[in-house]
Amino acid sequence: MFELPKRDLNGAFTSLPLDDIHFGAGSLEKLGPTLEMHGIKRALIITGNTLANKTDLLDKVKAATDGRTAAVFSETIQHVPRQMVLRATEMAREHDVDGLICFGGGSPNDTAKAVMIALAQGITSTEGFDEARIKFQYPDQIEIPPVTGDCVPLIAIPTTLSAGEFTNFVGVTDEVRKVKDLYVDKKITAKAVILDPTLTLETPDWLWLSTGMRAVDHCVEAIYSGLAQPFTDALAIRALDMLFTYLPQCKDDPKDLVARVQCQVASWLSVYGLGSVSLGLSHGIGHQLGARCDVPHGITSCVMLHHTMRFNHSHTMEQQAWMAGAMGVETSNMSAEVAARAAQKAMTGFVQDLDLPTRLRDVEGVSEADFEAIAKDALEDLIVATNPRPVTSVDDVIGLLRTAW
Repeated sequence: MFELPKRDLNGAFTSLPLDDIHFGAGSLEKLGPTLEMHGIKRALIITGNTLANKTDLLDKVKAATDGRTAAVFSETIQHVPRQMVLRATEMAREHDVDGLICFGGGSPNDTAKAVMIALAQGITSTEGFDEARIKFQYPDQIEIPPVTGDCVPLIAIPTTLSAGEFTNFVGVTDEVRKVKDLYVDKKITAKAVILDPTLTLETPDWLWLSTGMRAVDHCVEAIYSGLAQPFTDALAIRALDMLFTYLPQCKDDPKDLVARVQCQVASWLSVYGLGSVSLGLSHGIGHQLGARCDVPHGITSCVMLHHTMRFNHSHTMEQQAWMAGAMGVETSNMSAEVAARAAQKAMTGFVQDLDLPTRLRDVEGVSEADFEAIAKDALEDLIVATNPRPVTSVDDVIGLLRTAW
């Protein structure tokens, strides 16, 4: 066993009570009682076009609300542009909703959180989001505006593994600047989450597996975070083990509900303590690849995580060596140096075995001409400032992007 560096044990965890998380086949039946518990009588369901119009799953969700559906917004767009958030907010105001249900992947979830902020802060224009977004100047100048108004309650029903439904932050894209801004406040945390694997069977395989890699990214960057805690270490290492076990089973048999619910639980574990740890460069670059190049979040983790692990090697060797065991690497006769390198190799091979891209050049929409702008925007993301290996310049990020190309 590799010894991890000693850490400060101070920290406060901001996560949902365990009795507000329902998982397993058939857990959708908990939706009606959950809405009643939170006093929601007129809910806006926020979902995507495919779920709404190409499956019967939205009808099942509406039926499970026991008549508490006031309206459905089904025009969510990945990376959550401000204009789209305003359209959803206008619908919420028009129908005088008293709660939100997000149904789908990260886009419906983030849209719902952004609508909560817009309703609470009275935002009616794209410029209005500027007053609420986090403003960061590298390395340590930061302004985090609080949400001062009351937020309507949110119930989350995810169909992917990105796990944003458990967090108290959201990314929204400014279409003019082509930058994804972060917003954070405990008030935008969902009141309950329903993890029903039967609702995920229509999720495309590439999306299910790549968002699973997003959960893997949460694990890795949580474990070697400078603010990691024993609690978050335990959750993340267990989640990493589960994802390396069950994601390949999902690939082999996409209808395996046992494997799917195990992945859902792993995604929950991967993110459950993130209110108390800082993430790093893989997430920071991923935000801007999404905003500028329209790359799905899960795919950004596929192409950036293993390269970022190598970038961080000198500062996170012991942690990466510890992760290797959860990835199935036999490390009993290895030094920390060798085990860390084995973990990086195992991560690359894992993504390849899932038939997902491992290089930026294999991702549609990304060009080397984008690197300077991506790097500049990444340095304005506070997550990059907390990367375990200090990122001191745009050139550091450009160098990593070139390595990933």
